[in-house]
Amino acid sequence: MIDAHNQLLHRLGAHRVPHSGRTLLDHLKGTYELLTQWGSTETTCIAGLFHSVYGTRTFAPSLLGHDRREKIRGVLGAEAEQLVYWFSICDRNSFFENIGAETISLRNEADGGSVAVSSQMLNALVEIEIANTVEQVPHKKRISSKVMDVYTRQCLAARPVISDRAYTQCVRVLENHQPNMRRDRR
Repeated sequence: MIDAHNQLLHRLGAHRVPHSGRTLLDHLKGTYELLTQWGSTETTCIAGLFHSVYGTRTFAPSLLGHDRREKIRGVLGAEAEQLVYWFSICDRNSFFENIGAETISLRNEADGGSVAVSSQMLNALVEIEIANTVEQVPHKKRISSKVMDVYTRQCLAARPVISDRAYTQCVRVLENHQPNMRRDRR
């Protein structure tokens, strides 16, 4: 993580926003570190570091509005900022529903439309979402079985497009919180 990224996150107040029993900054850095360990592209790692600064459907606090995208693009780069933006407006379940599709169309929760992305960008969004899950699950006090089932389905669906290291770590984290996750699904 470069200093400019850290400084920006501090200026945005990520160190003051609660997230999973810690701060949002802790979560964002943890997500970045996982993506780095998994060998993700630099663009994907940077997008993971900023993945929820615009807020999401499941994490409402927004550190800045979409009207500031140009400024953030200047720090992150166009491709990383585009991933962060899509992460904030798209239904993340649609990431997994589109794995292997010839034409990828993500559901846009902001306007009810759809967003066409390349398979490379979809794979990056899937990696970011898996890192997001793997990073925060150990820090949550309680996770419903319904949510754990969603995480498990997402991990299994992501298998073809994430690294072996990412998949193994996802399974391990989910097994620790849901001991009856079937090992033969791998």
